[in-house]
Amino acid sequence: MQFLTYIGYIIKYLLVGLGIAALFIVFMPGRFSINSPSEQTTDSTVQVPQQVVPFSGYADMLDKARPAVVSIQARSKLYPLNDPECQNSLRAIPSGTNACAFLNNGSGVFIDEQGHIVTNAHVLDKAESIIVELLNGQKLAATVIGLDKDSDLALLKVDYQPQHILSLGQEDKSRVGDIVFAIGTPYMAFEQTVTQGIISAKFFSRVSHYIQTDAALRSGNSGGALVNSQGELVGITALSSRDESGEKTYQNFAIAAADVQHVVNELLENGVVQRGWLGLNGDMTINFRSIVQEMNLPLPQQQLLASQIEQLPFGQGIVITAVNGNGPADKAGLQALDIITEVNGKPINSTADLMAAIWNVAPETEIQLEYYRDGQKNQAEVILGYRD
Repeated sequence: MQFLTYIGYIIKYLLVGLGIAALFIVFMPGRFSINSPSEQTTDSTVQVPQQVVPFSGYADMLDKARPAVVSIQARSKLYPLNDPECQNSLRAIPSGTNACAFLNNGSGVFIDEQGHIVTNAHVLDKAESIIVELLNGQKLAATVIGLDKDSDLALLKVDYQPQHILSLGQEDKSRVGDIVFAIGTPYMAFEQTVTQGIISAKFFSRVSHYIQTDAALRSGNSGGALVNSQGELVGITALSSRDESGEKTYQNFAIAAADVQHVVNELLENGVVQRGWLGLNGDMTINFRSIVQEMNLPLPQQQLLASQIEQLPFGQGIVITAVNGNGPADKAGLQALDIITEVNGKPINSTADLMAAIWNVAPETEIQLEYYRDGQKNQAEVILGYRD
């Protein structure tokens, strides 16, 4: 009996010991692993602290982008001092001469390894000689491949193969809110500067898609680069608006890189930019009162037009107020008071939409146009003419 009692105590304490061991294994598994020390270091349960690399800014990206941006000095021929040009906008009087010359400073961007440089056309106004200065101080003579004053873009060529370029994209993927950097040479004796901001807005105006940014621009930045945080070229800096005193810059603009690519292709292929022409005149709008006043419509036509506008989706469509005789639209059968709602399947909500739809389309290209007349939807195929 005593023997059985003794065996019972042993079993009891063995069970208690096993229970305690199980708790240690559950809550402290690393101390009781059966793996070797070398195996334990590769166990998936071991957490190796990751080294956090601090953000170092955008200096590395800009080190690659900045050498692709150049300074431009454009000088005109000499004009006699009694020439009206000298009286209107005197820029410089070279020593030892009885004449004046015009000096323009600007910026430019290498876009390929063949030495082609994009800049603004107004930088080259009256230019007879053009000197390009690289970031390292090297100076090169440049020749003009072509200018497009409508878009204010120009293409230059230097006898040099750059190691750093900023390629033009075929598609504008930039978005409002993207961080951007403007690189150029302000007309303030600085060799090159970088300013930072965001994309504030995007829109089409007359000839190009524009990017508005709050990255500061000044005279001399014209033709410089607007790059994103990855160092990709999103636009060519072109415009800035200031108050009347010229002291404060309120808005800065760049031409979208995809539009620049189209102009460059045209200048390389044709020497000029050929744009399609639809042949519509007048102040096209969907504003009923403006149309009535401009066209002096009688009451029956006013009532008919009002009923047609009410049937359209809100804000869609523009009313043709005049058609150029024997122009492309006239040949396709379009008439005044027709309401254009789509071009090539894209909705038209304003005159700017219509211009954007055809501006970079080549002459003699056929476009599909949807319009309403007398409340009925119609389709027309229009072959674009040549814009003067």
